[in-house]
Amino acid sequence: MRRLATLSLSALTLAGWSAAVSAGGWSESKTEQANALVGHFLAQVLHEAPTPQPSVALGVGMGGSLVLAKGYGEAAPGVPANERTIYHVGSLAKQLTAAGILDLVDRGAVLREGTRISLDTPLAQVFSGVEHWASGGERPVTVRSLLTMTSNLPNFTRRPPAATDPWGRIGAPELLSAIKTLRPSGWPDSFEYSNTSYFLLAEVMEEVIAPGEPLPKSYRDYLRSVIFPRAAMSETGFVGDYAAGTIVASPIHRRRPAFDQPDWLKGSADVASNVVDMFAWNRALMEGRVLNGASRALMFSDAARVTPQDYYGMGWFIRHEDKRDVFSHSGLVPGFTSYNTIVRPEARADQPGADWVSVTLLVNCDEIDGLDRLAEDLVRLALE
Repeated sequence: MRRLATLSLSALTLAGWSAAVSAGGWSESKTEQANALVGHFLAQVLHEAPTPQPSVALGVGMGGSLVLAKGYGEAAPGVPANERTIYHVGSLAKQLTAAGILDLVDRGAVLREGTRISLDTPLAQVFSGVEHWASGGERPVTVRSLLTMTSNLPNFTRRPPAATDPWGRIGAPELLSAIKTLRPSGWPDSFEYSNTSYFLLAEVMEEVIAPGEPLPKSYRDYLRSVIFPRAAMSETGFVGDYAAGTIVASPIHRRRPAFDQPDWLKGSADVASNVVDMFAWNRALMEGRVLNGASRALMFSDAARVTPQDYYGMGWFIRHEDKRDVFSHSGLVPGFTSYNTIVRPEARADQPGADWVSVTLLVNCDEIDGLDRLAEDLVRLALE
């Protein structure tokens, strides 16, 4: 549900980038070094907080090819982890929810009353009872402000609405009703990381009718029928509703699990996947098979400033440094931690198909620090 530190790759050189990626520069030696990096990481995890041994799944992509996909440790007692082991990926789900919304906008989907939806559609036009959702009393909360986390609506996983139980179940209609009572607060249009925004986006999807459809699809059905197939994510499902035939890693909890019952994490952190499918997602996004170029550019845009160096787009954190773009997101949900990053040379008009490197890390234990640093080391290894 929360992110880790943004990946920093300032030590890499552009010349090293071009040689490594264009030559497909992965080797057996690099696999051995990656094994050592993951082994050191696991040893550090156990040193800092002795728990049952967590497993790690790793996927490394270079220039559109999956060069390493592997599991380390046991996904459950007596069950070795492998590249197809399913983990709860936490907030990496936001990338998929954002894609679903952007796709509906691109396709000219309409609200139930017939109005075409856009990024600037106010939420008061989608839901009843939210006329008070004006950011700072000036601008209405819109689809765009949810995607970029600039709605100023409180994050319900930080400040749960009154009368809700973070350790219990909650239906989506009940959660929506509770959220409707909240008011935007803070500096207008400023960034605040918020699971509220992406829950609401899932609810928006269920109020929108795609061309050729008689009624809206459910959020999960839309991702399953439209977004997952475009990315060839054949083994991706949802928490408690896994893809058929998959093996799910057992969660390891370091704290009492809150918000782990339905429907708390709908739209924001309820996807379950593996490193093979997450690489397929990265590749399909970069190759333009999930969204058109304009919508992908919005996902990767500097839409909201987070820190002097970091921005939030739509489902991704963004940093620009040393002539390269770094897109990343982390996830933390009860029993699981995750990290996904794509690093590419700085986008240029004459270089639309630039090479890129990606790293996905999935762990079946919560409260795990250092995945961003491990990903940085793995990207650096790929580019040596």
